[in-house]
Amino acid sequence: MEKERIPFTWHYYAMGLGAVGLFLALTLLAWGSVVSSLGFIILSHPMIRFSGPTRTVFLLLFAVMYGFAFPDAEVVQALMAD
Repeated sequence: MEKERIPFTWHYYAMGLGAVGLFLALTLLAWGSVVSSLGFIILSHPMIRFSGPTRTVFLLLFAVMYGFAFPDAEVVQALMAD
């Protein structure tokens, strides 16, 4: 029995982008961004089938939440100085 192979699509690039964002958020200890990027990674998985623009709306929502959950620049500079 052969397994159905999923073709390499944009989903994997989006999952990689979410993983990079996850590691950046973990580096800065931005927990809201960690949760948002995890949601982005999960929704980008190719086995999750949404019909219509639902997936795009949720991915954009998680991307916006990721940006707003980051700390201010002064906090990031203080973390990097330590």
